[in-house]
Amino acid sequence: MARPREFNEVDAVRVVSRTFWRKGYQATSIRDIEEATGLTAGSIYKAYGSKRELFLLCLEQYMREDSYLALLLTMHDKPLDEALRRIFDAIIDSTRENSERPAGCLATNLVAELLKVDPELGEGASAGLAEMQKALRLRFQSAQECGDLEMDCDTLALGAYFMMVIQGMLVVSTSTKDVAAMKLARDIALSTLH
Repeated sequence: MARPREFNEVDAVRVVSRTFWRKGYQATSIRDIEEATGLTAGSIYKAYGSKRELFLLCLEQYMREDSYLALLLTMHDKPLDEALRRIFDAIIDSTRENSERPAGCLATNLVAELLKVDPELGEGASAGLAEMQKALRLRFQSAQECGDLEMDCDTLALGAYFMMVIQGMLVVSTSTKDVAAMKLARDIALSTLH
């Protein structure tokens, strides 16, 4: 009779997701995963198959629970400008040294790296970013229907614009960490809604 696993696989995926998010796919070794989870390499391979398969689970979990898309979807009942401000503020907050949330976005941080080394993984990350832009557009359309946004507003263009602002802020959050510039970009983007 097989011994039951003595760890929570879902929690382990969450922990490993943060490791990939902070270090990158290629730079994350099995040793890093062992240190992050407290599991042995054998347990990791037995539970998840390979680093690649584990990363796919991490990306899926990230998009469902931790991504800016997931954050946007949890705020469907909030006014549009409040929901967008919370997303911008979460990105800005991630630049702090002791932030619980890693800087950037798992998909944004890794898409360029992955497209070069594993196009299938890279396309998975790219698909997550495309879903975010689609969700933004749908959120703008919903805001039009409830009167939070003018009806003559081009939701396709607005979705693309906000996606570019978010992506730019995500890159800055992992590089220069220029909080003043990020706050300025946030305020200008939000002003376009009125």
